[in-house]
Amino acid sequence: MTEQQTARRFPVPAIIAFVLVAALLLTLAVLSTIKSVRTAASDATVVRVQDGQTIVVNRDGTEETVTLAGVLAPVPAGEGKEPTVENCLGEESTANLSGLLEPGDTVRLEYPDDADGPRGTRLALVHHGGRTTNTQQVEAGLAVPLREQPMEHFGTELREAQETARTEGGGLYSPGEPCTLAGRIAPALTVLQDLPEAHPDSSGTADTQIEAVEAAVEEGISAEKVFATIDPEGSSLASLAWGQDLPRMQDRLNGALSSAQSELDSLRSTRDVLLTREREEQARKEEEARKAAAAAAAEAERQRQEAAAAAQRAEQQRQEEAAQRQRAQESAKAKESAEAEESPTPEESESSSPTPSPTPSSTPPSSPPPSSESASSPDDSESESEG
Repeated sequence: MTEQQTARRFPVPAIIAFVLVAALLLTLAVLSTIKSVRTAASDATVVRVQDGQTIVVNRDGTEETVTLAGVLAPVPAGEGKEPTVENCLGEESTANLSGLLEPGDTVRLEYPDDADGPRGTRLALVHHGGRTTNTQQVEAGLAVPLREQPMEHFGTELREAQETARTEGGGLYSPGEPCTLAGRIAPALTVLQDLPEAHPDSSGTADTQIEAVEAAVEEGISAEKVFATIDPEGSSLASLAWGQDLPRMQDRLNGALSSAQSELDSLRSTRDVLLTREREEQARKEEEARKAAAAAAAEAERQRQEAAAAAQRAEQQRQEEAAQRQRAQESAKAKESAEAEESPTPEESESSSPTPSPTPSSTPPSSPPPSSESASSPDDSESESEG
């Protein structure tokens, strides 16, 4: 009777359920114990560094691959692969981690509650030399904090480290690295902001400056397209590294582009004014040159005419002189002819020539005294001749 009552109080299904619940509780206790073991901090020895966020350690004689918890670091593209933005400074990140953790170094690993990492690795905070390696990678700008932290209390430290890297322009925030956002925008900003102040004095100079500004604007527009490739709310390396910087960088680039565009409009207006002035000046010079050429031609014609007149006068004078010489020659000939006609012939000259006087002797005879007749006056002789 008593056994039957007892059987009724504890039916078989209830007993089975009780056993199952007990087994479940025991399993949970075991899992909790295992989990507490997994999340406990432990020491390990560094074997090697695989990339900027992954290391291999030896813990209790067993090698274990550990991923730095709470961060995302760029990794090398790999042999034969084309690098992308996600590979930006991957080799530098690996090298930096290799400098922080050398083979043989002893590290202390602090595991989060959920320590499962990517590709079968384990997540951990790696402590070495009084510093947390995860933070050091972020502070160097060679890793970025994840949006969801496996260890929330550690997220603030990582964000402060990221701000340090951003302020100092290190790693992924360096304008000197072509693969970073700053590195892709900085050249365009430099060109746009360093444009010389334009004061062209000719349309040719204005054209040269316009070409330079147009090239700078084109470069700025190309750089502006980079912003469209980054999702500020995404989980990629580019989003985590530069999503916060997009508004600031866009404002800087847009401001520089706006200033350059205004300068371009001003230069084009100035070029048109200068070109109009140059055309007017060219027309004025051409008109002056035309007038000067016409004046020169008129002067040349005047000089030609004067030369022709002078030559004509010289020819007339020459002809007059020739005519005078001709008249003189003719006059001389006429005079010679007249003199020739007036002069006697040889016979006449001979008959009319006086009897030559006798040659006087050495002793001239004494002249007889004049007679009374020969001493008569000339008047008497003339009277006689008339009688």
